[in-house]
Amino acid sequence: MIFTIGDKVVHPQHGVGQIVKLEDKEFESGVIRQYYEISMLGGSTVWAPVDLSTVGLRKPAKRSDIAQCRRILTSASAPLPEDLRTRQSSLLARLKQGTIVTFCEVVRDLYAYGEHKSLYGTIAGFFRVTKDVLAQEWSLVEGVTLLDAMEEINSLLAKGREAMNAKKR
Repeated sequence: MIFTIGDKVVHPQHGVGQIVKLEDKEFESGVIRQYYEISMLGGSTVWAPVDLSTVGLRKPAKRSDIAQCRRILTSASAPLPEDLRTRQSSLLARLKQGTIVTFCEVVRDLYAYGEHKSLYGTIAGFFRVTKDVLAQEWSLVEGVTLLDAMEEINSLLAKGREAMNAKKR
């Protein structure tokens, strides 16, 4: 077991939560497994299997990681594949690395991609969820409100875009 009751954790799709219980559950017929019960920031509950290899549950980042994220969000973006399926699988593979740094890179790259191509449907939802999870973790690590974290992230992305546009001129 990596986590104990009371630990703060980051779930890649649901954001920041706290482990409240460890329990045997049967979510699949006839298969009983151990799960962490996680109370999420918004008040919902998520059950994550103790076998974390399939979930991506992790401990929150450190403050030094946030400093690195500030640099990433203002840096040049990496190009994304044009093919929708290739782009989605590439982004998911990057997020499976399970660090706040990869979340920052994905948010930065999708933000830049949205400047040239409209973000709609699945990719827009993916961008929104990834950015929300990033803001929740940022808020926790920096000890600021969720709104302040989101405003700083948006400001850094805008600065990065301005710097890229200035280089193009």
